[in-house]
Amino acid sequence: QTLRAVFQYKPQNIDELMINVGDFIYVDPTQQSDVSEGWVIGTSHRTGCRGFIPENYTERANESDTWVKHREHAFVPASRFFTQAENEPNVKLNGQVHNPVMSRSVTNILSAQNTTLRRGLLVMRHGERVDQVFGKSWLQQCLAADGKYHRADLNFPSILPKRRDSMKQFEYDPPLSSCGIFQSRLTGEALLDQEVAVSYVYSSPALRCIQTAQYVLEGLKLDQKLKIRVEPGLFEWTKWEASKIIPNFMTMTELTEASYKVDTSYRGNFPLSSLVPSETYEEYISRSSTVIKQIVTACVILIVGHGSSLASFTRPLVGLPARESSNFAQVVRKIPSLGMCFCEELKEENKWQMVNPPVKTLTHGANAAFNWRNGILDN
Repeated sequence: QTLRAVFQYKPQNIDELMINVGDFIYVDPTQQSDVSEGWVIGTSHRTGCRGFIPENYTERANESDTWVKHREHAFVPASRFFTQAENEPNVKLNGQVHNPVMSRSVTNILSAQNTTLRRGLLVMRHGERVDQVFGKSWLQQCLAADGKYHRADLNFPSILPKRRDSMKQFEYDPPLSSCGIFQSRLTGEALLDQEVAVSYVYSSPALRCIQTAQYVLEGLKLDQKLKIRVEPGLFEWTKWEASKIIPNFMTMTELTEASYKVDTSYRGNFPLSSLVPSETYEEYISRSSTVIKQIVTACVILIVGHGSSLASFTRPLVGLPARESSNFAQVVRKIPSLGMCFCEELKEENKWQMVNPPVKTLTHGANAAFNWRNGILDN
């Protein structure tokens, strides 16, 4: 059913829906059995958000009131495509008359229609990183006396990829934790369940982002079909780097030898050498805006970046100004591992809009380190 709001309603609780006069709300009568009397749960046509609204603030509307023109197609008379050539024979297949010319024409028409798919941009933060759990000294916990890596806790990765420079570089370019790997693969599986068709994958050069992209592709069952385009311009705001230097990222050769599916032929829009330490907020926003507008060229693009990426890459597309630098950190701090947002192009209006991501968020609780001796052997 389609309802129209006759009064404005401002939510009093987090599960309620904001509506303005004239808004259309879609309501499924089969989903109202557990709703309190006088309330309905519906989805706003204007925002795409879902929540509870007071029923007496609405009235029934014609479903056709919400019909939207998406695009036009010009159909050519059938005679132009389906006329049989003078000497083209009909062929019988399984007892049915079959015309090869007609079949080829139908295929051409369907192929042409498929090229009109709408572009989308899915921006995702990387999964849980080891220093997020074990602190900046995580590497010291895992180095034996001979300098070799060992797993001090099950949430440390089982192995670290080989790199030609010092292992100490992992302190500035940390990998995912075991839980981060699981989170990433789980997110890919959820995207697969929603039949999300990704055309290209771009990643920040940070190891944690490349790993996240790799495991998301595995969950999507696309790891043998798509390669990760490592784009230096997608890196974090360099002012937030604790070392005050640009990390020595793993090279394309090292990534390939570690079995990461990176596209070695891709040349980034923003060279790695152009990243400057402690860049200003204006420099970071300018870099993000420039890079994102250069790479949105395919149907659905997945970008794996950092917490700051969600705002800095989407706001320029939808025509919103950059956030004030004073509250940028507060916004980014609330974005969890694998947090994501989705932009969709309105081709007819030549603009982009934010819509709900194709999958739900992933929430998990903190888990303290446990020593079985404590409280079991002690009196």
